[in-house]
Amino acid sequence: MNNILITGASGQIGKILVKKFNKNKIIGLDIIQSQKANFPFIEIDLKNGKKLKRWKKILEEVNILIHLASTVNSSQDIIKDGIDSIDLNIHATLNLLQNLPNLKQISFASSYMVYGTPKKNPVLESHSTNPENTYAASKLLTEKILRVYSEKMKINFTILRFMGIYGIVSPYIKQAIPSFIEKIMKNENPIIFGSGKVKRNHIYIDDAIDAIITSIKNKKNGEYNIGGFDSPTNLEIIKIINKSLDMKIKPNFKNSENKEHSFVTNISKARSILQFNPKISIKQGIEKTIQKYNDEGYGQKF
Repeated sequence: MNNILITGASGQIGKILVKKFNKNKIIGLDIIQSQKANFPFIEIDLKNGKKLKRWKKILEEVNILIHLASTVNSSQDIIKDGIDSIDLNIHATLNLLQNLPNLKQISFASSYMVYGTPKKNPVLESHSTNPENTYAASKLLTEKILRVYSEKMKINFTILRFMGIYGIVSPYIKQAIPSFIEKIMKNENPIIFGSGKVKRNHIYIDDAIDAIITSIKNKKNGEYNIGGFDSPTNLEIIKIINKSLDMKIKPNFKNSENKEHSFVTNISKARSILQFNPKISIKQGIEKTIQKYNDEGYGQKF
């Protein structure tokens, strides 16, 4: 029987993902256990290699690793935020590999940010990698470490370079789509940095989770862009949110500290090789996210 270890199992993606598998086949791992799990759960800081060894017996049963654990920080402040990114994205990964002797397959959640500023859109997997913050740099280095490890150990290894995932309902998420929704639901003006005309092919959380499951089932080595099939501008996103809420809230514009650029990833490789096909349009995804906000009690009720 294949046992699947899911790191970051208490995160919003992890909590949904664990529900997709047979509870007899999964092991959760996170720094905290956010809810009582009805499956084996390792509550640990992955940076603590000595403590991780205490779980040797259960980790020896793991054949498949879905590696979601990460610190999400795209700050440009290398001194302030670099150590956290390196510790969790690199040191913790090395600690993990040392304690998984029977591993046969890895699916790693990486990021579109490993490419840096795109030279042209849409961005293919063959695009040069030139990360511009410590989070992206640590993701890229983790990719390389896992690739070397998988080749040496002759195991399957899939890198999923996710575009920004939305549909996550949380008061601490500061990405564009949830922040726009929160502002408009509170009858406040959403803030757009720059012109609002740059494009992104954001991916809804359910499609992101489908990509992870597909990567485990199909066992195709390599790196794959994972994004949505449409690529709206921020102005278009705000228009969709207003229409969904029957509102007419205009954005406030602020100068961007960084040069504006669109970022649209080409997902044809994932379609053809992984057989991954995103199903949720930006309009559908925003409507689903708004419903989640209402269900969870964030913002104004509609």
